Amino acid sequence: MVLHKALKYLVLLLSLIAMGFFFYTLALGDEAIELNTGDSQAVTVSPLIYLAYISLVLTVVIVLIFVIKGLMTNPAALKKAGISIGLLAVVALISYYALADDSVVDINGKVIELEDGELLTAGTSRWIGASLYMFYILAIVAVGTVVWSGISKLIKK
Repeated sequence: MVLHKALKYLVLLLSLIAMGFFFYTLALGDEAIELNTGDSQAVTVSPLIYLAYISLVLTVVIVLIFVIKGLMTNPAALKKAGISIGLLAVVALISYYALADDSVVDINGKVIELEDGELLTAGTSRWIGASLYMFYILAIVAVGTVVWSGISKLIKK
Protein backbone atom coordinates (compact mmCIF):
# COMPACT_ATOMS: atom_id res chain seq x y z
CA MET A 1 0.00 0.00 0.00
CA VAL A 2 2.85 2.38 0.79
CA LEU A 3 4.50 1.59 -2.54
CA HIS A 4 1.22 2.31 -4.33
CA LYS A 5 0.98 5.77 -2.71
CA ALA A 6 4.63 6.55 -3.46
CA LEU A 7 4.22 5.56 -7.09
CA LYS A 8 1.02 7.60 -7.35
CA TYR A 9 2.80 10.72 -6.10
CA LEU A 10 5.78 10.06 -8.38
CA VAL A 11 3.47 9.82 -11.39
CA LEU A 12 1.75 13.02 -10.31
CA LEU A 13 5.09 14.83 -10.00
CA LEU A 14 6.31 13.64 -13.41
CA SER A 15 2.98 14.62 -14.96
CA LEU A 16 3.18 18.13 -13.53
CA ILE A 17 6.74 18.55 -14.80
CA ALA A 18 5.75 17.32 -18.25
CA MET A 19 2.72 19.62 -18.28
CA GLY A 20 4.94 22.59 -17.47
CA PHE A 21 7.34 21.79 -20.31
CA PHE A 22 4.41 21.19 -22.65
CA PHE A 23 2.79 24.56 -21.97
CA TYR A 24 6.17 26.30 -22.26
CA THR A 25 6.66 24.62 -25.65
CA LEU A 26 3.21 25.77 -26.79
CA ALA A 27 3.93 29.32 -25.64
CA LEU A 28 7.25 29.38 -27.50
CA GLY A 29 5.66 28.33 -30.80
CA ASP A 30 6.60 26.01 -33.64
CA GLU A 31 8.74 28.44 -35.59
CA ALA A 32 11.05 29.18 -32.69
CA ILE A 33 11.60 25.49 -32.09
CA GLU A 34 12.12 24.67 -35.77
CA LEU A 35 14.60 27.51 -36.21
CA ASN A 36 16.14 26.75 -32.79
CA THR A 37 16.27 30.45 -31.93
CA GLY A 38 17.81 31.13 -28.56
CA ASP A 39 18.62 27.45 -28.19
CA SER A 40 14.88 26.79 -27.77
CA GLN A 41 15.12 23.07 -28.52
CA ALA A 42 17.48 22.54 -25.59
CA VAL A 43 15.01 24.32 -23.31
CA THR A 44 11.78 22.71 -24.52
CA VAL A 45 12.28 19.48 -26.43
CA SER A 46 15.31 18.00 -24.64
CA PRO A 47 13.75 18.04 -21.14
CA LEU A 48 10.66 16.27 -22.49
CA ILE A 49 12.86 13.61 -24.05
CA TYR A 50 14.75 13.13 -20.78
CA LEU A 51 11.45 12.95 -18.93
CA ALA A 52 10.31 10.25 -21.35
CA TYR A 53 13.54 8.32 -20.71
CA ILE A 54 13.04 8.59 -16.96
CA SER A 55 9.44 7.39 -17.27
CA LEU A 56 10.50 4.47 -19.45
CA VAL A 57 13.24 3.38 -17.06
CA LEU A 58 10.93 3.66 -14.04
CA THR A 59 8.24 1.66 -15.81
CA VAL A 60 10.65 -1.11 -16.81
CA VAL A 61 12.18 -1.29 -13.32
CA ILE A 62 8.77 -1.42 -11.61
CA VAL A 63 7.49 -4.09 -14.02
CA LEU A 64 10.62 -6.19 -13.49
CA ILE A 65 10.32 -5.89 -9.71
CA PHE A 66 6.71 -7.05 -9.70
CA VAL A 67 7.33 -9.83 -12.22
CA ILE A 68 10.27 -11.17 -10.24
CA LYS A 69 8.31 -10.86 -7.00
CA GLY A 70 5.38 -12.74 -8.55
CA LEU A 71 7.67 -15.48 -9.87
CA MET A 72 9.41 -15.93 -6.54
CA THR A 73 6.14 -16.30 -4.65
CA ASN A 74 4.67 -18.81 -7.09
CA PRO A 75 6.93 -21.81 -7.85
CA ALA A 76 4.59 -23.15 -10.54
CA ALA A 77 4.75 -19.86 -12.43
CA LEU A 78 8.55 -19.84 -12.07
CA LYS A 79 8.71 -23.34 -13.56
CA LYS A 80 6.48 -22.33 -16.50
CA ALA A 81 8.56 -19.20 -17.11
CA GLY A 82 11.77 -21.26 -17.05
CA ILE A 83 10.34 -23.72 -19.57
CA SER A 84 9.20 -20.86 -21.83
CA ILE A 85 12.60 -19.17 -21.70
CA GLY A 86 14.28 -22.50 -22.41
CA LEU A 87 12.06 -23.13 -25.43
CA LEU A 88 12.74 -19.62 -26.70
CA ALA A 89 16.48 -20.25 -26.34
CA VAL A 90 16.13 -23.53 -28.27
CA VAL A 91 14.29 -21.74 -31.10
CA ALA A 92 17.00 -19.04 -31.13
CA LEU A 93 19.80 -21.63 -31.28
CA ILE A 94 18.09 -23.60 -34.05
CA SER A 95 17.47 -20.39 -36.00
CA TYR A 96 21.08 -19.24 -35.66
CA TYR A 97 23.03 -22.47 -36.11
CA ALA A 98 20.78 -24.65 -38.28
CA LEU A 99 18.75 -22.30 -40.46
CA ALA A 100 20.59 -19.00 -40.93
CA ASP A 101 23.45 -18.72 -43.40
CA ASP A 102 26.26 -16.21 -43.63
CA SER A 103 25.84 -15.25 -47.26
CA VAL A 104 26.87 -11.67 -48.05
CA VAL A 105 26.13 -11.60 -51.78
CA ASP A 106 22.85 -10.89 -53.55
CA ILE A 107 21.35 -12.89 -56.43
CA ASN A 108 23.64 -11.10 -58.91
CA GLY A 109 26.77 -12.09 -57.02
CA LYS A 110 27.52 -8.59 -55.68
CA VAL A 111 28.42 -8.01 -52.05
CA ILE A 112 25.46 -6.35 -50.31
CA GLU A 113 26.07 -2.74 -49.33
CA LEU A 114 24.25 -1.36 -46.29
CA GLU A 115 22.59 2.07 -46.11
CA ASP A 116 25.57 3.65 -44.36
CA GLY A 117 27.94 2.53 -47.13
CA GLU A 118 29.52 -0.37 -45.26
CA LEU A 119 29.50 -3.88 -46.66
CA LEU A 120 27.43 -6.63 -45.09
CA THR A 121 29.51 -8.97 -42.94
CA ALA A 122 28.94 -12.68 -42.54
CA GLY A 123 28.10 -12.29 -38.85
CA THR A 124 25.54 -9.59 -39.49
CA SER A 125 23.99 -11.65 -42.28
CA ARG A 126 23.70 -14.64 -39.94
CA TRP A 127 22.05 -12.53 -37.19
CA ILE A 128 19.57 -11.06 -39.67
CA GLY A 129 18.72 -14.50 -41.03
CA ALA A 130 18.39 -15.97 -37.55
CA SER A 131 16.08 -13.14 -36.50
CA LEU A 132 13.86 -13.68 -39.53
CA TYR A 133 13.72 -17.45 -39.07
CA MET A 134 12.99 -17.01 -35.36
CA PHE A 135 10.15 -14.62 -36.21
CA TYR A 136 8.72 -17.09 -38.73
CA ILE A 137 8.88 -20.00 -36.28
CA LEU A 138 7.28 -18.02 -33.46
CA ALA A 139 4.58 -16.65 -35.78
CA ILE A 140 3.71 -20.16 -36.97
CA VAL A 141 3.57 -21.38 -33.36
CA ALA A 142 1.34 -18.43 -32.36
CA VAL A 143 -1.08 -18.96 -35.25
CA GLY A 144 -1.08 -22.71 -34.62
CA THR A 145 -1.88 -22.13 -30.94
CA VAL A 146 -4.82 -19.88 -31.82
CA VAL A 147 -6.14 -22.37 -34.35
CA TRP A 148 -5.66 -25.29 -31.91
CA SER A 149 -7.48 -23.37 -29.17
CA GLY A 150 -10.42 -22.63 -31.48
CA ILE A 151 -10.66 -26.21 -32.70
CA SER A 152 -10.45 -27.66 -29.19
CA LYS A 153 -13.24 -25.34 -28.01
CA LEU A 154 -15.44 -26.50 -30.91
CA ILE A 155 -14.75 -30.15 -30.12
CA LYS A 156 -15.53 -29.76 -26.41
CA LYS A 157 -18.96 -28.24 -27.13
